[in-house]
Amino acid sequence: MWPNSAEILPAAFANSGVTVVSFRPHSVEPSGAGFLYGYEVDTVDALGATATVLTFIDTDARAADGSSVIATDPGTGRPLAVWAYPADPMLPALAGVTFPDRVVESLAALDIVVTSPTLTVAAYRPGKRAVIRLDSAETTLFLKVIRPDRVAPIVDLHTAFRSSGVPVPAVLASRADGLLVLERVPGEPAGRHVLALADDPRFVDQLVEIGRLTATVPVVAPAQSDALDHGGWHRATLLGQLPRRAAEIDAVYAEIDRRRASWVGDPLTVIHGDLHLEQLFVDPAEPWRVTGVLDIDTAGVGHPARDAAALVAHLVVTGQWHRGNGDEPEARACERLADEVARVWSDRVPQWAERLAPAVASQLLAHAGGQATLGTETGRRKAVQLIAAAVGALRLPVGQSDAGD
Repeated sequence: MWPNSAEILPAAFANSGVTVVSFRPHSVEPSGAGFLYGYEVDTVDALGATATVLTFIDTDARAADGSSVIATDPGTGRPLAVWAYPADPMLPALAGVTFPDRVVESLAALDIVVTSPTLTVAAYRPGKRAVIRLDSAETTLFLKVIRPDRVAPIVDLHTAFRSSGVPVPAVLASRADGLLVLERVPGEPAGRHVLALADDPRFVDQLVEIGRLTATVPVVAPAQSDALDHGGWHRATLLGQLPRRAAEIDAVYAEIDRRRASWVGDPLTVIHGDLHLEQLFVDPAEPWRVTGVLDIDTAGVGHPARDAAALVAHLVVTGQWHRGNGDEPEARACERLADEVARVWSDRVPQWAERLAPAVASQLLAHAGGQATLGTETGRRKAVQLIAAAVGALRLPVGQSDAGD
């Protein structure tokens, strides 16, 4: 459940010179051994100036540093880390790339000249990474901010992937505090073209080829852990949020564990580690043609079923999002594309076809946990739908629905 923000947020801003007027939930996602809750916080200062501050409460207080406010959860008594964007305690370079004048100076020190840049937040995952798009008269660049200890490994990953023919952006410069300067890859996110992609087999063929090239990248470090690796944590989250679904949740996870037990000894390969449509750029004139692959931070050695499973599950979740917005054609297109990815992948690597279903189901259940923790009726409904999708992926008997959830 969401923390008692009505007490926590005003207390966190108490010594900042502003007063909290109101706030509303913005986001929620797993964070280590807890959750990271985002809020849009409306404030006013002594002169009457108002502002909206994106603020985060991390229930895993290990993220805290000097830029965080340490608070206590009134409900549990446990410590919390509270901080406001862009002072992300895990991304120390972020604050320096959110102001144009500071960016000009920072890039000049890296021998990159830009004038009067326009900065746009392209992506932000609190505590993990941020991507700022920079447009200037000279060029368009992407400033990627990561944890400082990941700089050297990620620079090496980009070099290795490009050498193997995978179209990832080049790293033009890097800095030890977590800043990467990336070239702009051509094209647009594949998610903008799902209607065209759903019925064009050439797109899935391109994905298969990218997977083949990725498997040749000379990387030995393990890929980032995924929903299968954290199954126990996601299971406990769902059970805590949807107790009336306990029998169904336990049955699905028991089946995933049973099937995964047969994976012992499977040969591993290099994978992307977090593959979905927003990580793939395509040619807008020929959307089936992949022009770029982004965010290989998660890449490494892993099970060959993982990338296909992550893509299928993300398509299911994206279809659910489109349907919630009334975009039924896009929702159906996502579902058709998910089916096609699963079919083609299973046909191309039949020896691993049985591995796909439990990997997809685990991803769907992780997404379900995120929805359930929102504590809203809509969130619970979406969580139940995703649990049902996991049951369908495993082809388990469908249990009786609980109207109360």
